[in-house]
Amino acid sequence: MQLITEMKDKKFIWGQYFTQKEIVKKCIDLILKYKKYDKKIRILEPSFGTGNFIQILKEKGFSNIEGCEIDSEFTNNPCDFFLYPLKEKFDLIIGNPPFTKYNVKDSYYQPKKYFISSIPPGEYLTSRLVKKEKMQIENAFILKSIKHLKDENSAIGFVLPISFFIKGKNLEIKKEILKIFSTIIIYQNDRRWVDEPIPCCFGVFTDIEEFKDKVVLLYEDGGNVEEVLDKLTLLNEELIPKSFLYKKNNHLSGIPLSKFLSDKRIKYKKSYKENNVSGANILEKTLISKNEDVSDYYLAVVRVGNSSVGKAGLINIKKDILNDMFYVFEFKEEYTQDRELKEKICRMLNKNQEHFKNLTFRVGSKSIKKEDILDFKI
Repeated sequence: MQLITEMKDKKFIWGQYFTQKEIVKKCIDLILKYKKYDKKIRILEPSFGTGNFIQILKEKGFSNIEGCEIDSEFTNNPCDFFLYPLKEKFDLIIGNPPFTKYNVKDSYYQPKKYFISSIPPGEYLTSRLVKKEKMQIENAFILKSIKHLKDENSAIGFVLPISFFIKGKNLEIKKEILKIFSTIIIYQNDRRWVDEPIPCCFGVFTDIEEFKDKVVLLYEDGGNVEEVLDKLTLLNEELIPKSFLYKKNNHLSGIPLSKFLSDKRIKYKKSYKENNVSGANILEKTLISKNEDVSDYYLAVVRVGNSSVGKAGLINIKKDILNDMFYVFEFKEEYTQDRELKEKICRMLNKNQEHFKNLTFRVGSKSIKKEDILDFKI
């Protein structure tokens, strides 16, 4: 039992989420579809793990491949990518870098660990990131990989957690990507990519004349969908192919809830242990009692959870205690006494829970943003 625990801890500390071989083949085929490479190009796999990327590349005729892997279980010559000499340059850097697990502090990249190493973090991190205590290790892999590129025709192709492309997240990394590359490709499909329940994608950072200054979103679930956007959308849009394309192709008609709801932060009673309102019973709270003050009732929407996300109820702000699964909205002043409207909004949200599930391909457990609710139309 102790051995199993140690193996699991190592997996999370080193961010080892190995890509299924079927997915590796799709990723390599994808990058070769958009980039025409001579079989003699120099390739680096900076965290090769079980070696699936290297194996498939060799099957396709590429032989000039180098690799790094820190885990001695997979190599006789373990190598920390952050100590790999920057003088080594490559035409293609491809693979699945480790992912930081948010609640495992040892899985983060810590600049101070490398301050006195042969390659100090200032050689590849921005000046602001060097000063940070920690950052997600996949982001550090991207920035160091940029420094290993041979020329403007070189490319990076990494399996990444789809959460990398959440709107407003990883902005400093995205800005560095935009400085170097004119083309970003984001590929997602309906398959499971790694053993853990982490939604993943394949991000390609390169230069392609046909797609200069563009982001190409690709989604595959039996058919292929391609959406081409201006590359600056990387900074101001949520570029998760499945949810982006769902929003584009499923326009709701009517009036957005932002007309009726305030977006200000609401203080309400919250307790994990003593709550009387949770995702499990929120559907019991869709009506306002006849003898209650209608103005005391606010809208509560479940923000996270594979089965409950998007469920809505009307909670009494003075009496009810909620757990931490909700967004709570106050109705605008002109609607605080409108019982019929409040109950109608609640019904419409619950009738369209599947809509919210289709917006939630960000993390392992489905989650929505406040703007998803405020943008909903009735």
